[in-house]
Amino acid sequence: MRVLISTWGWRSHFFPLVPLGWALRAAGHEVLVASQPAMAAAITAAGLPAVAVGADLDFAEVFGGRIGRVADEDAKEPAPDTVAPMITADGGVVRYADAMLDALVAAGRSWRPDLVVYEPYNLAGPIAAAALDVPGVRHLWGPDSSTGIGIDEDEIIAPRAARLGAGRVDLAGALTLDPCPAPMQVPLAGPAAPIRFVPYNGPAVLPDWLLAPPDRPRICLTWGTMMAGVDLPGTLALRTVAAALCGLGAEIVVAVDAAQHADLAGLPADVRVADAPLALHLLLPSCRVLVQQGGAGTTMTGLARGVPQLVLPQVSDQHFNAVRLAETGAGTVLTDDAVTAGRIRERVADLLAADHWRAAARVAADRVAAAPSPADVVTTLHELVHPREVVPA
Repeated sequence: MRVLISTWGWRSHFFPLVPLGWALRAAGHEVLVASQPAMAAAITAAGLPAVAVGADLDFAEVFGGRIGRVADEDAKEPAPDTVAPMITADGGVVRYADAMLDALVAAGRSWRPDLVVYEPYNLAGPIAAAALDVPGVRHLWGPDSSTGIGIDEDEIIAPRAARLGAGRVDLAGALTLDPCPAPMQVPLAGPAAPIRFVPYNGPAVLPDWLLAPPDRPRICLTWGTMMAGVDLPGTLALRTVAAALCGLGAEIVVAVDAAQHADLAGLPADVRVADAPLALHLLLPSCRVLVQQGGAGTTMTGLARGVPQLVLPQVSDQHFNAVRLAETGAGTVLTDDAVTAGRIRERVADLLAADHWRAAARVAADRVAAAPSPADVVTTLHELVHPREVVPA
């Protein structure tokens, strides 16, 4: 098969798709990852071939102001099971689609894939699949927060599809690949198949200090990949959280982009700032607690590694992920009006001490591990493209 993988030009959208790309290549299939030009380095660093489509957009400019207002409006309570339609950020999701759609279809017509795999916020993916007349497969990152983006298909999708000669577009695709264990997932549209979440957090260096077991409980603090690139007024400062974690008798390892290191200067000796690229999946097995903002990749990596989590969500999809995580019993949430240094410290102390958090996190990790591997799912995709053929052993 030839499989075209399509993603926004944003690392947190691409990273969860990487293990499937590896599995396809290992099985002898051809893979091409299409994204905006700025993503080429991240794609090729993952060992997958890239094709640049369309134009780069400034994520902070497209989403920053609107996301900031979402954070304010969501401050009192997280949304129960859906993301407010505001996450469309005044058309930001559509702007990303328009920036790459024509070039994506042109690349597809030249390369002639048998299948298009896309992430849930990438509207260009299912439109391109329809224009190329091949099956589209939606690959979720975790809980399906895209259920709330509020796209009017008649107004937004249909005219773009018609312009490219495509018929009806199913945003859910012929199949949805779902890495999210029950009871964390919400009801999904259309056919779905489970896929094991395999953490990929980008290139990493394993430091010497991580080879030895910690001499005290270790807490991981990370702010994910999305918030590192968007400076939002009024959101919780990384330094504030790091300082709040001091005094618990634990080592706090801060795993963030190098650009954020300057904000952490002068903190107490309890805090270790990782000074090299450090993938979460390497760090978390030595950690007792994960403190983070609720990005899907971070949340799912913590879940896969069986680490209890405190989520301090700042924007709508993070609220959504936090609420879904809490359904598993493997994590807890502090929303904006409840976030003080004292409450952060109290909640983390409970996560460190109470056995039920670890037990629930272990159950969730076992559920993640029980799902079919990406290698197993390759067979499912082959049958989707060639329903009467048998994959050679």
